[in-house]
Amino acid sequence: MNILPVDRALIIYSALADRSEAKGARKRLSEHLMKMYIEGEKDEHRLTVEGLSYLRHLDRESDSRS
Repeated sequence: MNILPVDRALIIYSALADRSEAKGARKRLSEHLMKMYIEGEKDEHRLTVEGLSYLRHLDRESDSRS
C-alpha cells in the first residue's frame, strides 16, 4: 500500500481540526488503513476519507477520556 493516504489524512485533519498529531495516531491510522487495503480497498481517495473519519474517532475517544 502506498503511504500517501496516511500522510494526506494526517495533514488534512491537522489543518481542519487545528490539532497536532496525537501520540500514536500515525501508527494506529496506518494499521487501520492497511487492514482496509488488505481487505480490498485500493482507492487512495477512499482510504484518505476513511483515514479522516478514523482520526476524528480517535480525537473523540481521546476527548472522552479527558
